[in-house]
Amino acid sequence: MSQLQLPRQAQQYIQLLRAQWKLWVPVAVGCFLLAATYALIKPDEWKATQSVVLRDEAAGQLSGQGRFDSNDTLKAAQEMVVEVARNQAVLEATLQKVGPAPNHSSHGTWPSLSDIESLRKNVSVSPPNGAEFGTTEVLHLSVVSDNRERAIQLTSALCTELDKALKDIRNRRADSVIDELKDAEKLAQQELDKSTLALKAQETQVGSDLGELRSLNDATSGDGNLRNSWNQIKQQIRDGESDLAKLQEQLKILQEAQSDPEQLIATPNALLESQPALRRLKDGLVDAQLRTSQLMGKMSKDHPQVQSAMASEEEVRNKLRDELSIAVRGVQADIKLQQTQIKSISSQEEDVRKRLDALASIRATYANLVADVEKCSQVLRAAHEQLADAKANKLASETSSLITRIDLPTTGENPLGPGKTVIAGTGLLGGLALGIGLVVLLAPPENGQGRRWTDRLWGRRSTDTTTPAGGDRRAGSAPPQQAPPAQNANGASRGRRATDQVPQATYPEIDRRSGLDRRGVPTPDDRRAK
Repeated sequence: MSQLQLPRQAQQYIQLLRAQWKLWVPVAVGCFLLAATYALIKPDEWKATQSVVLRDEAAGQLSGQGRFDSNDTLKAAQEMVVEVARNQAVLEATLQKVGPAPNHSSHGTWPSLSDIESLRKNVSVSPPNGAEFGTTEVLHLSVVSDNRERAIQLTSALCTELDKALKDIRNRRADSVIDELKDAEKLAQQELDKSTLALKAQETQVGSDLGELRSLNDATSGDGNLRNSWNQIKQQIRDGESDLAKLQEQLKILQEAQSDPEQLIATPNALLESQPALRRLKDGLVDAQLRTSQLMGKMSKDHPQVQSAMASEEEVRNKLRDELSIAVRGVQADIKLQQTQIKSISSQEEDVRKRLDALASIRATYANLVADVEKCSQVLRAAHEQLADAKANKLASETSSLITRIDLPTTGENPLGPGKTVIAGTGLLGGLALGIGLVVLLAPPENGQGRRWTDRLWGRRSTDTTTPAGGDRRAGSAPPQQAPPAQNANGASRGRRATDQVPQATYPEIDRRSGLDRRGVPTPDDRRAK
């Protein structure tokens, strides 16, 4: 079985590396030593992480206490936590609480601005698992340090100082809000007092009709006492007018009956209810007429009984006439009395109507004053509620925290970044790659194609020839010519290849089918010409 052989070009590169080992071996060893030295002196970096849960303020919320209303609110709160965690005062307090590192050189006060800036670069606040702000209430507070225990201490101290700073911010914000709400409450109270005074003056002017004015302003309260009295007075006027008409009709009938008592018989009893004596005389006259008619049907007109009946009937008529005169005078008196009563009631109605008109004229102004008082009362009530909420927030900011720790700070088993072995191995591989690259760049293998870049710097080598290749047609027609060396900017000669300056051979136009040119001369190295 034949052994596997490397390609020719690979063999050439291997031979080249063997020949040029003095070039690439020191480069590889130097890179390895540099990487190993860096790995030995490089300090370890430990990252401690504290998981916290952020909640919203619960004071003043009726539902969902401690929960954020929207993702935008949660995102704004988390961004505030990030800014507070990287605040200079918070970082300074954290460093003062933990103290300097064991290898720290004590120059000046602790901590210095450079120490604070170094800690700021090593502090990060981010959501878990690469999430975005506003999608979860959990945050990871991380601190990087060169010591594992110090990283844990810095993380714990930073979380404590962050909690204190957030409480202080809430406290100062609550104080500012309380001052603002106190001013708003004071202004609302002044506006309420002003509106109340105006309403009081209006109600004092109304006086006893205040209840009626309030009923006019309130559409759901119904009619007031004054309006009910007005309605009753109008009903009395209508009833009085009806009675007056009835009395006038009775007077008319009685005056007609005085001249002819027989007409009184046709009068209905309903009109004579107020005259009981007259009604009985009317009934007696009817009875006397009936008795006279009955006797005249049996006896002659000269009969004593008939005469007696006729005398009785005449006597009843006389009494009826006398009673009619009395009744007329009585009805006339009743008419005057009724007219006087109607006039008095009409006067009352006029007075009540004027009072209602006066109340109606000021109802719109009164309604505006009442609305102003109610509005000022609502504003004052809202200011009271907001002020109470602000005071509750201030009290809560001193006793409660918006961040809740989840367990204790944790660190990984190994420091951050690659290990020492990985750094040294990477340096060795990089040195090998750099050395091999230098060898290939500075010393290409034999029979390599293309011009070396070193020829542009130091000129061509002595092994370069000027003989053209064997298959070049220009070798049979034109003798080789040595190209003059090129001159650089300093006047020194610069080497070039042999074929760089050889002039190209020119030939007449050739017929490709016969191989001869227009003069019938065969071209050089043309096999068809032999």
